[in-house]
Amino acid sequence: MKTLILKASPRNDGNTATMADRFAAGLRDVGEDHITEFCLNDLSIRPCQACNRCLQPPYEGCILDDDFMTVYPAFRAADLLVFAAPIYWWHLCAQMKTFVDRMHPMLTFDRDHCLPTKDLVLITACFAEDPYGVGLAIKTLESIAGWAGMDFHVVRHHSAVHHVREDAAKQQEAFDLGRSFGARRSPAVSVPCPVDGCGFRFRSVDHAAMHVVMAAGDDHLRWKAENLSEPHTLSNTHALCAEAQELLVKAA
Repeated sequence: MKTLILKASPRNDGNTATMADRFAAGLRDVGEDHITEFCLNDLSIRPCQACNRCLQPPYEGCILDDDFMTVYPAFRAADLLVFAAPIYWWHLCAQMKTFVDRMHPMLTFDRDHCLPTKDLVLITACFAEDPYGVGLAIKTLESIAGWAGMDFHVVRHHSAVHHVREDAAKQQEAFDLGRSFGARRSPAVSVPCPVDGCGFRFRSVDHAAMHVVMAAGDDHLRWKAENLSEPHTLSNTHALCAEAQELLVKAA
């Protein structure tokens, strides 16, 4: 299994970096040592320029000449993605948010169904446990993972109380989550998205249902309007996924 860990904090000994190191230690404890790490703060990654050139042939990634294209091959090859980023001003820190905005080229290589075979882990720390800060930041990554067909896992730490170095239980949580991927194998993807022209395939009906609920393109929005009982909100994701699952099972 190949793992990519992206550390976004400007502090190499900060809370998220420390938890990411414990996660990696858990992976290595079960023999998973194919781990690639990048510290985003040490890289030069410009903001996305919204040119959409990455979505045009020959689909070679981003045209910007910066360090994003150093990370891009490792992202494509990885089975497990780990985003370690603190919350600043109610959102992911700028280093991670800039990288996420540059993930547009990931759409082009998914003609090979790479994304639905991956899992995503978010390791985050926040000074204020405000639901409209850390909660919505987590929801954002949860939505991205759900649309992409990835399983999603979170380790979060409230850093106002103390540094995570002083929290043995939280370090153990990160370590144990890393260990839990020891038996992971890349899943087969055989369940198609029900939206005509989408082309995504998923590891299960549950993942396909989450994809159509989370997706926001015109075709997917039209499918949701025609097939689900109500518009998607922050509070009805579970109910709409259950509806979508039932529809997919009936159509199979």
